[in-house]
Amino acid sequence: MSLFLLISLALSPVAQDRAVPYTAEVYAPPPVRPFEPPSNFGRVTAEGDGSADPARRPIVAPVVVEAYSRSYEHAPSTADNAYDRGVDNAEAAMDARMGPLDGLWTLRDTDGRLVMQLALMDRGSERPLEGAYRKVDATGGLGPIEAATHEAGRLSLTLTDARLDLTQTPEGWVGTLVEDSRSRNVALVR
Repeated sequence: MSLFLLISLALSPVAQDRAVPYTAEVYAPPPVRPFEPPSNFGRVTAEGDGSADPARRPIVAPVVVEAYSRSYEHAPSTADNAYDRGVDNAEAAMDARMGPLDGLWTLRDTDGRLVMQLALMDRGSERPLEGAYRKVDATGGLGPIEAATHEAGRLSLTLTDARLDLTQTPEGWVGTLVEDSRSRNVALVR
């Protein structure tokens, strides 16, 4: 009986008191897949290393520092280097697809004091700008950026209890933060 009640509660429409700022996205695999080695990865003999023993002896007793003649770690193998290069290339390709606003930002007033921190996710012009903020004042308020528009050197962000309007200049993003019907000049910097 309780299972029937749980299912009926899950399927019943629930009224929301306000609109949800973001739509829930259905999972899609990342545009840049993590490094996936080819089927012959690790079985190809590197040039010049064909006679080397790839297996290292197990450590069966504590090793004292004086026992090392050169390095404390073994040199990475060609497989290790190939894997690291693949991961680095996948990260660089994903970063290349992101827009110019992607990353962590700080909002400072005209005196250089920190007002808030922003984390923006700019997935290019075809996707909406998303993010979150954290105030550094005594309230320590935080939340999602409810609405964002970015077009032609202008950026407008609607926060839970404030609005941020910025214009791009050669020095960076400058504009006003309107909070509690009070406006102050601010600059958005990395």
